[in-house]
Order: sequence, then structure tokens, then C-alpha cells
Amino acid sequence: MSDRLYFQSQLNAPMNPKRTIVIFMATFAAIWITDLLIHQLAMQADYVASMHLWRSSDTMKHFLKWLVVGQCMAAAGLTVIWINRCAANTVTIKSAARFGFFVGLIGTAYAPVFYAVMPLPGMICVKWAVFGILQSIVVTLVLYFTTKKLAQMG
Repeated sequence: MSDRLYFQSQLNAPMNPKRTIVIFMATFAAIWITDLLIHQLAMQADYVASMHLWRSSDTMKHFLKWLVVGQCMAAAGLTVIWINRCAANTVTIKSAARFGFFVGLIGTAYAPVFYAVMPLPGMICVKWAVFGILQSIVVTLVLYFTTKKLAQMG
């Protein structure tokens, strides 16, 4: 049996809870790390330049748990969609990246809406959209490789 057919047969097998938890944890970690890189490194100067729009650093510490809740929600939703609808049909890196691109389009649709209704700098919204799409591609590739590795382990 070719590697591709074996991988597909393993993915078509029912996903057990242990695998689901591992995939969720990998997805959450990818979201958490990429959010950190995007918002604490790449966009930090944008946020400082528009600090009058945001909560203070001290206040944000009280809301950190809500950021984690949102990341968990995104990881859980993406994990379930991936396991139940995509993993068995997404057997190449290209197809995983394509899926991530379209998830990113959906996930960042808020950026132009926020620009239209809030006094946000346009460049912040552009960066949210671009980084969000790139983040979705990266997270989906993590899903792809994690699922593939688990399928190879049997």
C-alpha cells in the first residue's frame, strides 16, 4: 500500500479522544505562539502608536484569560472541523495550505468591517488580515503534520 493510501486509511479510521486531545493541544500551541509573534513582535509598534484605542497594559492583565478562551475556541473549532471533514481529504501540504488560506479569509473578515465602524488605523486592519491569513495557513500546516504523524504511528 502506498504511503498516501495508508495515510488516507488511517485518517478515515475513527479519531480517538487521545488523538483529538493531542491535535487540539498542537493547534492551540500554534495559535498561541503565532498570536504572540504577531501581536507582541510584528505589530507592537502599531499598537503603541495607537495606544489611545486600547486598554492599558495593567488592565489587559485582567483580560488575559479571555484571550486564552478565544484561542481555545478557535483551536477546538478548527480541530473538530479538521478531524471530521478535512483530514481524510487533505493529504498534501498544498491542499492543507489552501484550506488554511480559506479559513484565514473567513477568520479575518472582521478586519475591513472593524475599519468601517471603528476609528482604527487602516494599516492595522490590513496587517490583521494579512497576518491572520498567514497564521491560518501555519496553524493548518501544524494540523496537517500532527495528524499525519499520529496516523503514521497507528
